[in-house]
Amino acid sequence: MKKLFILFILVACCIPAAAVAAVPTPSDFSYCADLQGAVKAESLYQIHLADEIVQKAGAGFDDMRLFDTSQKETPWVVIPNVPPHETIETYPLEITGYDSDALSVTITLKLPQKHRSISVMDLKVADRDFKKRVALFGSSDGKTWQPVAEDSIYDFSSQVNVRRTKIEFAKTDYRYFRLKLTDFKPQAGAGPSIKLHYEGLDFSVNGLQKKDLRIQSVEGSTQTPSEKKPVYDLKTFDNLAPALDRDGNTVIILHADLPLDRLTFDIANPYYYRTVTVYGSSIGKEDSYQYLTSQVIYRFPLSSEQHEEKNFIEQREPKQAYYKIVIMNKNNPPLELKGLAFARVQQNLYFIALKNNERYSLCFGNPHVRRPDYDIANFVNQNTLSQNVYARVELASLRASGGPQPTLGDRFAGMEKLVLRIVVILLVIGMGLWLYTLMKKTPEKK
Repeated sequence: MKKLFILFILVACCIPAAAVAAVPTPSDFSYCADLQGAVKAESLYQIHLADEIVQKAGAGFDDMRLFDTSQKETPWVVIPNVPPHETIETYPLEITGYDSDALSVTITLKLPQKHRSISVMDLKVADRDFKKRVALFGSSDGKTWQPVAEDSIYDFSSQVNVRRTKIEFAKTDYRYFRLKLTDFKPQAGAGPSIKLHYEGLDFSVNGLQKKDLRIQSVEGSTQTPSEKKPVYDLKTFDNLAPALDRDGNTVIILHADLPLDRLTFDIANPYYYRTVTVYGSSIGKEDSYQYLTSQVIYRFPLSSEQHEEKNFIEQREPKQAYYKIVIMNKNNPPLELKGLAFARVQQNLYFIALKNNERYSLCFGNPHVRRPDYDIANFVNQNTLSQNVYARVELASLRASGGPQPTLGDRFAGMEKLVLRIVVILLVIGMGLWLYTLMKKTPEKK
C-alpha cells in the first residue's frame, strides 16, 4: 500500500504544466495570408496590418510569425505610424505694442532672436467668462503684415469646464506677430443675435461682450505640425443599438476587437454637452467591464456662422474585445447618434527579405506561442525608419490554417483536478491506516 501511495505522489508531481515549446509551423496557427509580389534579397519591406489582422491576432501581435517557403521564421518588427518624438520648445513673446478702440484690441508681439518656427500661441488670461474673435498676423520685419490665422478664444468655466486660450496655426518662421481681439457681434442685416440657453448653460453670442481681458503673458511653442501627426486607421460602426439604463443614460455595447486611440461620435444634434464614460472587457459579460476613461464631448455656436465642437475622446488603450460606452444624459433627451468611429494608430510590419523571389506567409492565431525576440528591432525602429528605404507589399486574403494544436499541458489540464482528488483520497486513506496500525500497537490499560 505504501509503495502504491508513493507511486501516485511521484506521478502527480511529474505531470508537466505545459509541454516544452516546439518550433512553430504555419499549421500551428489559425490564419495565414500570403504575400503578393516578388522580393529582393537584403531589401526592407512594409506590410500594413489592417483591421482584419488586428482583430484576429493576439494582443500586441505576440502570436504573429512570418514564414518562408521552407517554413522557417523570418524576423520582423511592428512599428506604429507615429513620427519620432520632437522636443517641444516654448518661447516668451515680448509685448512691444498695444492699441485699442471701441471695437477691438491689437497687441504687437516679438519672439526672441534665436527661436525655432512656432505653430501654437498660448495666451495666459486671468479672466473667466469671455468670448473673443482672434485675428493673427505675422511679419518678418515688423512692418509688412500677412494673415496667419483666424480663431476664437473663450471661457465658460462658471457654467461648464470649457476653456480655450490657445491659437493653433501652420508652422511659420515669422518673428513678429500682431494679435487682434474683437468682441462677437452679429453682422449687419443678419437678424437678431443668437441666444442659446440649454439645461442651465448660457452660450449666448452677445452674452459675454465688452469685457477687457487681462493678458498676463503670451507664449509661443513648437508643437508637432499636422503633417507629422500619427496616421490612423478608421473603423466605422453604423448599425448601433443604443439602450437606456435605469438612470436614463445611453448605453452602447460594441464588439470591436480593436485597440483604442480615438473614439469619434457622429451626432445630429446642433448643440450638446455630455460626459462619456468608456469601459472595456475581454468577454463581454456585464460584470466583466473595467473602467477606461471619462471625458466630455460638446458642440455649441460661438456665432451665427461659427461653431465650437469636440465630438471625440482620446485614450490610448490596448485591444479590447468589447467596449461599453455610456453617455450621461441627465435630464436631457438622448442624443441622435448616427454612428461611431474607432481610430487606432496605423500599425505596419517590417522585415528584410533573405532571398530573391522568396514567398512568405504571415500567420497568427495561436495563444500558446510566446512573443518572439528578433534582432531587427535594434536597427529598424521608429527613430531610424526615416533613414531606411523600404517597399510596400500587399497581403492576399486570409485563409484558415490548421489551427493551434493542443499541447501536453492542455491535455493534462482537465486531469489536474482528478489527480489532485485522488492524491487527497489516498492521503486520507493512508492517514487512517497509519492511525489504525498505531492504535493496534498501543497496549490496553488494565
